[in-house]
Amino acid sequence: MSELYLTIPVPVEEFSYMERRLKYLEAMLIRVVRDKRNIQEWFAAPELAAKRLNGLPTTPEAVSRKARKEGWRYRRAKFRNTFFISYHVTSLPARAFDDLLSRILAMPGIDVVVPVLPDLPDMPAPEKPEAENTAPPWVLPLMRILKTEAAGDIAEAWSLLPERLPPGVPLPTVEEAAKVLVDLGLAG
Repeated sequence: MSELYLTIPVPVEEFSYMERRLKYLEAMLIRVVRDKRNIQEWFAAPELAAKRLNGLPTTPEAVSRKARKEGWRYRRAKFRNTFFISYHVTSLPARAFDDLLSRILAMPGIDVVVPVLPDLPDMPAPEKPEAENTAPPWVLPLMRILKTEAAGDIAEAWSLLPERLPPGVPLPTVEEAAKVLVDLGLAG
């Protein structure tokens, strides 16, 4: 008896969507079996931003912009008389999708006794280290004086600086000012 092979043409975008959705649903099935939680396939921009997934922006506005730009699958939803947009998990960029899957699958094993199984945790906002290229607060007033009043004369701008500094900004020492101006390439 001969075998009959059937093929069905499917657009590559649709096939890719279904394949990613299947992976996600398999991961969610493991999660449901482990802790009996509901499956979530749609995420609002604030939820995605709070999760700080690899490859995604960390603000809801930036997530929404990225989603619009990349044409993510979305739907409008209503919660307490407020409409919002939620995005389907399969629309996430590959790195973010993989990060979400790894978080789902990283839950404790089914035979591990734990007091409470945590939900997918939101990542804490990273503390931003102060940038090394940040100029002291007196530099901007000095630059304005150089450009508008002193015609590039550093000595004249330096003499006007004390009266132009914002309240609470101390006048730098000559050595400190010289070092910063050299670092910025304004003096040699």
